[in-house]
Amino acid sequence: MTSFWKMTTLTLGLYLAAGAAPALATTADQEQVDALMKQVMKAYETPKAFSNTASMTISFSGEKMEEQFSSIYGADGSMEMRLPNLVVTVLDGYLYAEITGEDSAYLKRPIGKGFESTITSIFGGSEIIPYDYQLRNGKDSGWIQSMTFGLMQDPKVTAVSDGKDPAGADAKILEVSGPNGEMKIYIDAATHFITAGEAQVSDGSGPENMSARISMKMLAKSYDALPKPITFDPKGRKAVDTIEALFPAEPEPQAAGELAPDFTLPQYAGEEVTLSKLRGKIVVLDFWATWCGPCRKGLPLLQQFADWAGENTDDVVVYAVNVWERGKNAEEINQMVGNFWAKNKYTIPTLISMNDAVTRAYGISGIPVTVVIGKDGKIAKTHRGFSPNMLDQLKADVEKIRDAS
Repeated sequence: MTSFWKMTTLTLGLYLAAGAAPALATTADQEQVDALMKQVMKAYETPKAFSNTASMTISFSGEKMEEQFSSIYGADGSMEMRLPNLVVTVLDGYLYAEITGEDSAYLKRPIGKGFESTITSIFGGSEIIPYDYQLRNGKDSGWIQSMTFGLMQDPKVTAVSDGKDPAGADAKILEVSGPNGEMKIYIDAATHFITAGEAQVSDGSGPENMSARISMKMLAKSYDALPKPITFDPKGRKAVDTIEALFPAEPEPQAAGELAPDFTLPQYAGEEVTLSKLRGKIVVLDFWATWCGPCRKGLPLLQQFADWAGENTDDVVVYAVNVWERGKNAEEINQMVGNFWAKNKYTIPTLISMNDAVTRAYGISGIPVTVVIGKDGKIAKTHRGFSPNMLDQLKADVEKIRDAS
């Protein structure tokens, strides 16, 4: 399995083609850089216990994606690392990994030769290892690249200056360049903890839609002992030792002509909807999430189709179906969906699935997916991924169903 952010790299289209080599720091600047690096390293190495929370925003092609990360280090050598959809815990000589939403199993592996080698053997790479781990363990190289989860390649510090971080606090600013971008790292002038980072990365070819802006905010805290010790609860789940075994088996896609799996789902700002009660209608279901870039591109086209259907038909109903949303609970997910719907002024009714039962029933392993269901309740057509021709495709699907009936 590749890491979440390596998949994000592919999603953004940032293939990281090599560009010009960055300019190196002058001798005087290098002395300042070396001195500051030692202070930063000491700041992370010294605390007996330590925590760091970070928020990252990636803006690209007019879209924006926000994620939260955290890492906690106990004085006893324990560790907890939280990434989107993944929690890694190190405790009593074992590494545990949990996938969000997977309630039947967890990964358990002895640390063996060390945390880094264990992570690499499990995930096939070390991209998910946080920069604060590297600083805390005396790694003076690689941690800058880790701040962007590998999105910025071969970064080199070119200068250091005094200034303010994005929050207005006094900071030392590291200027960083690489073949595919530039970056500023803000370091608290008093504590020498990193407080923020800003980067612009691209594929080196120049078009704006092939570049991304990354903004990070960090909050580091040091302790003699953690306020709450790190623990791991297996919760009756099965222990497995490979990441492949941790993931549930891929669902089998539903084929055209098969009866569409029935469901009852809550509707945002509306009544529950049961699919089987819509027999006699042509039903269009579009599976989406607020964080899904291709979904966001397709929803305006789905709205256009719904408007067309409302004006020209009386036998077509359209529902967006929100799935795999990254909220903490049902209330937060409802708020996220509602805010997104209001911001974009969509009028299509949207259903909300709080678990993966519906996506598994329909054999959905990636979104967006649009399913067209005939009046007999059978699947007529499934469209996977974004298509700029979505409006015409769905109109054609409706006409074909009508011609066949």
